[in-house]
Amino acid sequence: MKSLKLRILILSFLLLLTPLRGTTLASGKVEQPLAAPLFSFSVMSDVHITSYDQVAQLRLSQALADHHALRPDSKLLVLNGDLTNGSEADYRSLLALLGRQHHAPVHATMGNHDYYGVWRTTEGGLDTSKMNPTWSSKQAVALFDRMMGYDKPYHELIVEGYRFLFLSGEAYRDVNASYGENAFLSPEQLSWLRERLTAAGSADAGKPVFVFLHQPLPQTLDGTDLELGVVQHEELRALLDAHPNVILFSGHTHWNLETTRQVKQLKFLAASSASIREVWNAQNVPETQAISQSLVVDVYKDRVVIMRREHFKKRWIEPSIAKGYDVK
Repeated sequence: MKSLKLRILILSFLLLLTPLRGTTLASGKVEQPLAAPLFSFSVMSDVHITSYDQVAQLRLSQALADHHALRPDSKLLVLNGDLTNGSEADYRSLLALLGRQHHAPVHATMGNHDYYGVWRTTEGGLDTSKMNPTWSSKQAVALFDRMMGYDKPYHELIVEGYRFLFLSGEAYRDVNASYGENAFLSPEQLSWLRERLTAAGSADAGKPVFVFLHQPLPQTLDGTDLELGVVQHEELRALLDAHPNVILFSGHTHWNLETTRQVKQLKFLAASSASIREVWNAQNVPETQAISQSLVVDVYKDRVVIMRREHFKKRWIEPSIAKGYDVK
């Protein structure tokens, strides 16, 4: 009996020493998950795979392995723009790498770097001082669609009854020099988004709607005041403001999830996934240490929990962020 009591005391002491990882709510309280999520998905951006960049390929390979170890039953892997530098060889390198590793089903958006075939020289390098006259935005979109298996650069997906909307910029500087590195969203794409958000509001009874676009809206997250981000940003912002159940995921800035503010509650929730290939600091320059970051998202009936991951050291960036929903 004395031995049993001693073992119980030792066990109780060890439990007190065990760290618990909670989630930070809007109220500032910490809540421990009581049940497994309905499903999980991962969000990566700025993988920047090229046929010649071995570091980029290693970073993505490490991140894929980390995500699979964390969530082997994940329903979805989102690659949210800047998949490549815009050549077919780059896409083939990306698809070959994905084919060698375990991962959830992939869905992707286009980023500005996926238009960089317009800067490609006849020798295969990049020269941003002059455009390649044999390449165009239309060809870049067609290449993305063909390599990723889409009929257009934006699409909808339903996962476990939840709506995922994938947006992409549709034109680059060859169409209009003022577009710069910003996403141009056509009237057709914005009309499609309006229809899908209206359908979500009617049919999904308060469920979150997950929206993905490589470039963030200006004046939202840290680092988004340095460029326009989205050519039609006012129209897109108005659309999202009317649907508070939206979570908008972006990348593009590469800014560090741990040292800068990359999740922010607006009328909707905005969240960045930083970068797999290279993370930047608040001075808008690359970090000197090797860092690779992305997101793991757990979906519960009444909340979504966004967890931030640093892959190089395989550690969580605390705290995770929880957003509650009043789902009937």
